[in-house]
Amino acid sequence: MTFADHFSPQAANYTRYRPHYPPELFAYLASLCPQYEQALDVATGNGQAAVALGNHFEQVIGCEPGLAQLHNA
Repeated sequence: MTFADHFSPQAANYTRYRPHYPPELFAYLASLCPQYEQALDVATGNGQAAVALGNHFEQVIGCEPGLAQLHNA
């Protein structure tokens, strides 16, 4: 199976126009975790959630198969 990359062609616009989530969302998500050493952001896109999770975890790993998305992260 190959990865269908639907976001890379508009990666710059995805980064520019994607809504931002309130910090309280990430605080809530972190509160559900028993430990704060690592978090994994699967399909991180532009990385905005990974950055926000960095306020709550010692290390955040963002995985993204779209190269253009990674370049805009």
